Amino acid sequence: AGPTSMSYVGAGRGAYIVETNYRYVGLGAGTFDLATPKRSMAPLWIGLGLLALLGIGVLAVMLARGPTTTTSIEKSIGPGGVNPMGAMGSCLVWGDPHFETFDHSFPSFFEEGEQWLVKSSTVSIQARFMATPFTNGLAATQSVAVGGPFLNGHTIVVGPLEGDGRIAVDGTPILTSFPSTYSLDGIATLSYNDVGSLVDAAQTSLKKRIVHMDLPSGVRLQVMRWANHINMRITMPRQEGQDGYCGDFDGSAANDEADQIRARIGSSMSQAERLFRHHVATMPAPVHTLEECKRDAQRYHRAVQLCGNESPGAAGAFNEACVFDVCFAGPQYAAQDAVSRG
Repeated sequence: AGPTSMSYVGAGRGAYIVETNYRYVGLGAGTFDLATPKRSMAPLWIGLGLLALLGIGVLAVMLARGPTTTTSIEKSIGPGGVNPMGAMGSCLVWGDPHFETFDHSFPSFFEEGEQWLVKSSTVSIQARFMATPFTNGLAATQSVAVGGPFLNGHTIVVGPLEGDGRIAVDGTPILTSFPSTYSLDGIATLSYNDVGSLVDAAQTSLKKRIVHMDLPSGVRLQVMRWANHINMRITMPRQEGQDGYCGDFDGSAANDEADQIRARIGSSMSQAERLFRHHVATMPAPVHTLEECKRDAQRYHRAVQLCGNESPGAAGAFNEACVFDVCFAGPQYAAQDAVSRG
C-alpha cells in the first residue's frame, strides 16, 4: 500500500481527515491493493504510562506510612491544646509522694490507701500509699500494680526491698535474683537491674534496684525500689477517657491539681476494680506544708543544702518537693529523690 496522506476538509478547510491511497502490486504492477492507514499508538502508551505513575505514587505513600496499627503514636498537641489519642507522655512519681503528671502539673497526695495512677478501659495502674518508719506519718508509694485487658488479665505487682515487698505476676514471685529478666506470655518483658541515669557522680554510692517493664500498647514503667518505698516513671500513649493521680492527659496542666483529681476519680474504688489482693483502707494524713518547715530555720536550711548538693540543677517544684521530703521524712530522701528523677 502507498503512503497515507492528509486532506483539509470543512467549511474553513481548517480540519483534516486521513485519506486512503492505493498502490499497484503484482508482477506486472497492473493490479492494486487497498492500503489501510495505521492508527497511532501514542495515546495508548501515554495512558499506560500515567496509570503506572499513579500506581507507583500510591505504593510510595503506603510504604511511607508503614503497617497499620491499632494505636497511632502522635507527638504533637492537637487543636486547642488537647492531646490526641495515642500522644506519648510520662508521669513521674517520687517521694511522699509527689507527682509530675502527663500534662506537667505537680500535685502531691499524702494520705494512705490505694488509688488509681492510670485508669482507662484497657490500662489499669494502681498504687498503694503507706507511711514508712521514716516519713513521720506521711505516706510514700509502697507498691504499684499493673493490669487490665491490655495484659490479657495478668497483674504485675512491684513492692519495696524490705518488709513484704516483692515482684510478682498473678501472685507468683518473679525476678527473685539480681539481675534477671522475665517474659510474660510473649506479650511483655520485665528486667531487674541497676541500669538508670544519675543526676551527678555524688550519687553513685546508692545501690539501685530498678524494675523495667516493657508492656503491650507502648506502655513502659521504670520502678526504682528503695527499702520502704518505690519511685517510678510511667511512659505511655494517651488512652480514651484516661484519668488518675497522673492526670487526665488532655494537654492542660490547669485541671490536674490534687483537689481537682480527687473530685474526678473519687476517694475509693470497688472491690472488682482492685488489682491488689489485700486491701489497705485510706487513712487521713498529717497536714504539713513547706511554710511550716521554713519556720524552723535550721531544719529548712539543712534541707535546702542537702537538696542542692544532690540535685544542683533542680528548681521549682522539684526542688520544693525535695526540701519538703527532707524536712518531714528524713535526709535520705535528698539522694533518693534525685536519683529517681534522673
